[in-house]
Amino acid sequence: MDSNSYSLLSCRVCGDRSSGKHYGTICCDGCSCFFKRSVRKGAIYSCITGRGNCVVDKARRNWCPYCRLQRCFAAKMNVTAVQEERGPRKPRKSTGLSKVTTPISARSTSVKSSFTEGMQFQILAQILVACVRQARCNEFFRLFDQCQQNEILKVVWSELFILKASHWSLDLSRVLDACGDVHLKRAIEDAKHLKADVMELSYLETLLLCRKEYALSAENSKYLEYFSENALTSLGKYTMHQWNRFGKLLLGLRGISLKQNETVLQTMFRNIIQDLLLQKDHIKS
Repeated sequence: MDSNSYSLLSCRVCGDRSSGKHYGTICCDGCSCFFKRSVRKGAIYSCITGRGNCVVDKARRNWCPYCRLQRCFAAKMNVTAVQEERGPRKPRKSTGLSKVTTPISARSTSVKSSFTEGMQFQILAQILVACVRQARCNEFFRLFDQCQQNEILKVVWSELFILKASHWSLDLSRVLDACGDVHLKRAIEDAKHLKADVMELSYLETLLLCRKEYALSAENSKYLEYFSENALTSLGKYTMHQWNRFGKLLLGLRGISLKQNETVLQTMFRNIIQDLLLQKDHIKS
């Protein structure tokens, strides 16, 4: 197929007029350059809405780099092709000294490793974003103002992360192995073994969020205690036909609250958690 024929086709990422086949996919120059830049930099993006389903078209392709990159992958754009591409040669003046250069294969491996680490971080960051957004939609927690919510989230976000990660739709085994924190992996595995259903997860989430010890006022303390006791009672009634279920869930909740589980998470998300707490949440339930 010649270049004129390619121009009649649409970019498989954003729908704009394509300029040819780039990195194994018919796409426009804009998406081609974006993909190359993202791969070479090992760029780390987060979805601007936290949902991961933003519209990517000609007019809105620059809105959310996370979703645009996901569309590039869905269109089968080849990371390896970016790594193997060589830039234009520039004449160099001879200094008379031999220079040690890194083999192309070694540079390719380094770029691939950096990109893989970036994608792993993105997956974990998406879980964190989902945790915070879901917490702000909790039927009880949402009744408090953002200052009170942030005061609690600053303390319990890692516990919410473990609970959410344990029931994430994708297999996180390789991602957790790459983190290198055995305590974090064990906590998530223990939470997974609880096999909590949707209702149980909702009650456990409320128990994590409604912590009166972090209340900013006496009135908030009263309401937080009330909501916590209500969630505890509701969980007891829900599991009353399984005599040991109630205790197992509470012990499991206590297990993910261990401070040792926060080490790697605090290091990885030191900046992003602050940004998330500063954002105004406009989700309507």
